[in-house]
Amino acid sequence: MTQGFFVNSANCYGCKSCQVACANEKVLTPGVFIRRVREVEKAGGHAFVSMSCNHCDEPACVANCPVGAYQKMDNGLVVQDHEKCIGCKTCIEACPFHAPCYDEATSTTYKCDGCANRQARGDMPVCVMTCPSSNLTLDEMDKLPEGTDVKDQTATKPNLKVALDKDLDATAFADIDGATGLIDAGMELA
Repeated sequence: MTQGFFVNSANCYGCKSCQVACANEKVLTPGVFIRRVREVEKAGGHAFVSMSCNHCDEPACVANCPVGAYQKMDNGLVVQDHEKCIGCKTCIEACPFHAPCYDEATSTTYKCDGCANRQARGDMPVCVMTCPSSNLTLDEMDKLPEGTDVKDQTATKPNLKVALDKDLDATAFADIDGATGLIDAGMELA
């Protein structure tokens, strides 16, 4: 019963509703985002993919956190205990998707927990609920539509499926988290 995300990049128009709703739901410091809408150039314009924690089968954050702040739950979600976080950023560096985000104001990291509190009361994650084009789904992996891997999957085995824009192949996302121009395009703070 491993949960994962399906992201329909083919129909995403980059409105960032999921990104903003997530930040509001988690009451994050302005400019800190757990879910990020990433932008890539394509012929005739831009393509977008909404990314957050991929709740990996072998999460690097769990394996590398020096204080044991991360835990893989029975339902496949990877959650963080903020009380244990010391703000060392090891999880960010270890994650091949750089999914955890650092908050300078609190000197701690945050990451997607699949809105575990919302799911516990029978609600959908806020990013899924808020997407005006229904481009996000969180469900058991075997219930998700087929998708493409956007990055090498061998190290952590992320639970993520992506439907790519017709004008792109997965190579467009190969360095999605390493190239400054691609990360959170238009959301950098001065």
